[in-house]
Amino acid sequence: MEPPKPFSSVKERNGAVFEGFNFLSSDYLGLATHPLVKQAAAAATQRFGCSSAGSAALSGMSDGSDRLACNLGRLIHLPQVALFSSGWAAGYGTLRALVKPGDAVVMDACISSGVRCGATASTRRILTFRHLDTDHAHRCLRHLRATQARQAVFLVTCGLFPVDGTSADLSSLHQLCMEFDACLIVDATHDIACTGSKGAGEIEIQSLMGKVPVVIGSLSKALASNGGFVAVEQAEVCDYIRARSPTYLFSSALSPAQIAAASQALAIVSSPEGSARRAALRRSVIALRAALVQEGLEPGDGLGPIVALPIGNESVARQTVRRCSELGILLNLAEYPLVPRGKSQLRLQMMTGHEPSLMPEIAKKIASAISESRQNESEIRSSRSFERV
Repeated sequence: MEPPKPFSSVKERNGAVFEGFNFLSSDYLGLATHPLVKQAAAAATQRFGCSSAGSAALSGMSDGSDRLACNLGRLIHLPQVALFSSGWAAGYGTLRALVKPGDAVVMDACISSGVRCGATASTRRILTFRHLDTDHAHRCLRHLRATQARQAVFLVTCGLFPVDGTSADLSSLHQLCMEFDACLIVDATHDIACTGSKGAGEIEIQSLMGKVPVVIGSLSKALASNGGFVAVEQAEVCDYIRARSPTYLFSSALSPAQIAAASQALAIVSSPEGSARRAALRRSVIALRAALVQEGLEPGDGLGPIVALPIGNESVARQTVRRCSELGILLNLAEYPLVPRGKSQLRLQMMTGHEPSLMPEIAKKIASAISESRQNESEIRSSRSFERV
C-alpha cells in the first residue's frame, strides 16, 4: 500500500491490512525509494513515454540501455551483456539458448526456478547434485565424462540461493569445471550489488571476477528496477544468446523508466554510498541472526540479505506467518512446491534500513509466534485424536 520501506503496510486479498517491519521486499539496499533513482525514472518517462513498445529484437530498447549493459559488465568483469525483461526470463532464456538436446546439465538441487525450467526444457540429460554438496557434484561430472567424453556439460549454481540464503562454494565448482571441461553458469540474482566490497556478489567475494563464463543477474533486487541480464566474455556468445533465447525475442524490452532507474541505482552501488549501504545491510543481517540464535532459533547459514528459519510443518508455518503479521512482523512463507513437503520455512528479506538495535525485539516476537503456533497445532491434533476415539 506504500513504497517498500523497512516499516510498511500490506493489504491482503480479503481486505485485511497489516502494518509492521517489512521483511517481504527484495529492495535490499533501499534504492527503490532513493530520490536520485526516482528522478531518473521520471525523467526517462517524460522523454520516452511509459512503454518500450517492442521487444529487444525489434527496436524496443531505449537510449541508455547500452550504457546500462556496459556498466553491468564492468561491475562483474564480463564485457558482453544482454538485458531481459526479468531475472526469471534471463535464467530461462540463457539456458534455452546455450543448452542443446544432446548436452548435459549438472545443477544444484536448490537452483533457481528460471534456470531449472530452462534446463529441463532444453535437454533430458540433467543430473542434480545435493544442495551445496561439492563432492556429489564431482561424482556427477566424473560419471558424465566417463560415459560421454565429448558432449557439452554445463554446471549450474547460484551465488546466493533464494530460498535458504546460503552461498555456493564457487571456487571449488570452478575448479571442477576446469577439471572436467564443463561450463560454469552462476545465477547471481540475490547477491549482485548487495554483497562484496564492490557489489559484485559471491564471484567477487570468492575471487572469481572475470573467471565465470556465464553470469545471470537481476535488476529487481538491489538495483531498484525490474529486469534481468546475462553477462559473458565474448560478443559472439552474447549475440548467439540474443538470437536463440525465446524470452529475449518474444518479450517486450525494458521500459525507459526501468532502464533509467537501474542505471542510477548501479551508479550508487558503485559509489561510496553504495559501500555504506552494503555495510549497513550486513550489520542488520548479523544483528538479526544473533538475536534469533539468542531466542533458541536456528537461522540458515550465510551473511547475505536472505535469512531463513526452518519450521517444517506447513500448518505451523502458516499460523506463524499470520501471528507474526498480527505482531507487526511482515515476512514470507516458503512451502511446497518451493521447498519439499514438510520442510517449510520462514523467509526474511533484509534491507539497509532495518535498524540492528531493533532485531532483539523482532526475534523475540518471531520466537513467540512460532511457539504459539506449535502449541496451537498440538492442541488441534489432540482434539482430532480425541474426536476419533
